[in-house]
Amino acid sequence: MFLLLLPSLFAPAIVPGEPEALPIYVDLSTGATTLGESDAGTELQTWLDARAGDEKLRAYDAARLGRLLSVLTQEIQSGEDWGDEATAMLRATYWRTQSEISTGEDPLLRMGRGIGARVRRAACAAFGLLLEGERARDVVTWLEHDVLFHRSSSLALRRAAIGWICDERPPGLVPGLLTIARDAGDPLRPEVLDLLVRWEDEAVDLFLVRLVGRPFDRRDERHPYTLLLSRVRDGVTPLGERATVQLAERLRVMLLSQDWRSAARAVALAGHLKSEAGVPLLLDALNAWDRRKAEGRGSRRVLYELSDELSRISGRTGMGRDPRAWSTWWVAVQQGRSELHASGESGGQARSSAAFFGLRPRSDQVTFIIDRSGSMSTEWGTTGHDRYTEAVEQMTRFLQASGPATRFNVILFSDSVERSSVELVPATAKNLTRARNSLLARGPNGGTSLRPAVNMALGFGPGNEFNLDQVKADTVVVLCDGQTGSGPDWVGPLLKQVGEATQVVFECVLIGTNGDGALKALAQQTGGEFLRVDG
Repeated sequence: MFLLLLPSLFAPAIVPGEPEALPIYVDLSTGATTLGESDAGTELQTWLDARAGDEKLRAYDAARLGRLLSVLTQEIQSGEDWGDEATAMLRATYWRTQSEISTGEDPLLRMGRGIGARVRRAACAAFGLLLEGERARDVVTWLEHDVLFHRSSSLALRRAAIGWICDERPPGLVPGLLTIARDAGDPLRPEVLDLLVRWEDEAVDLFLVRLVGRPFDRRDERHPYTLLLSRVRDGVTPLGERATVQLAERLRVMLLSQDWRSAARAVALAGHLKSEAGVPLLLDALNAWDRRKAEGRGSRRVLYELSDELSRISGRTGMGRDPRAWSTWWVAVQQGRSELHASGESGGQARSSAAFFGLRPRSDQVTFIIDRSGSMSTEWGTTGHDRYTEAVEQMTRFLQASGPATRFNVILFSDSVERSSVELVPATAKNLTRARNSLLARGPNGGTSLRPAVNMALGFGPGNEFNLDQVKADTVVVLCDGQTGSGPDWVGPLLKQVGEATQVVFECVLIGTNGDGALKALAQQTGGEFLRVDG
């Protein structure tokens, strides 16, 4: 078949008042062809015969190619038989346009610098006619044997094939797609996983459920459990019965796990099962984690998240984290004495009574990231001390109110980064006095390089190697009083890389109005709270 490449990144500059010119290259493996005697056929023949050297053709502008493809579409629709050569050319044009669409960029940007909306529409329309009836089955066979499941094929062509599969959903391709989805070394795996998340098929459902309890693999772009989470959250493609039963069994194990990260992931998934399946799982977990907390080995954050999910499901507030209150409510629902969803109420999020600049983190495993740049030497109100001293004092009071069961460490940032210790230490009077004295002895100085401090809190070492074992806290509290020197654009990619693996929530405080959006992005993208305070 012909291979048609329409480069977009290196397209010539567009001259005002002239059509968008684009270099077009065709690999002619079969030599000259005869395409018919209509005007469109003659123009195509001219185009093919104008080859320079072995592969290159002269440039055709997008408008001209769009008109040509539109004419071909009409002629094919009227019954003209253009033969294998025209079919191959239209197919190649279609795959190229699909490749443009599947690059992950903003479509408007692609259309502005790529082959143009008209060409894309015309190529897809023409090729769509070629996929009717028997030819559609031929395309599936071709994809299976020559394109999709052969890494020797062009990656752009394989990605374009995913674009067509996303539209057509041929069931015969499911086994092959699952093969790619299981191959961590296949570069097409992320696109295939995203495609399967919305694919209604029992084999796909069971595959996604089996991913739920697996550990994070650094080669993956996202944690496996997020695939199923995105599926159940939108509710557009429900899980089948077998997959739902298997998911409930896996979630029961995860919710009762000693690993708080596993439990936190399971809470979000269990809350989106049908209530008769999800609520009992959440109640059992609430009882278990409440007992562990009383024994000094639980997680305050998991308890809050369990009660939050029950509040969301029930629509009731004020029931807190008391397992007995929730169990009584559920019995009443089953007996018909209470409605599942309360009217006129909303779940809300209860917060700890201990506060840090008005922020009330719901955790007993906390890393504090505190700005010690030069601007933190600004006087804090009428206290007689500066912002930095106020941050240290408020941190100390927060930890005192949280109690010695809370564990913490501290990261200071300015032009460089310092950490009190890798491990979290109990908030005992002795440890708090030592931390306070050490922090006050340093004082503010230098710039505002927040990003290295966040990297350290998320387990990145000096060589930028990620180590999940270095992430000890489930919550990171950040205080900063200005622009961070890096802007906010790094936050999204960083959290996409390791956010789901770490399960860390960022709670952020900005002093003043000079923020650049980084703190707000950290909080919003991890489910934390962002506050701005004067001072």
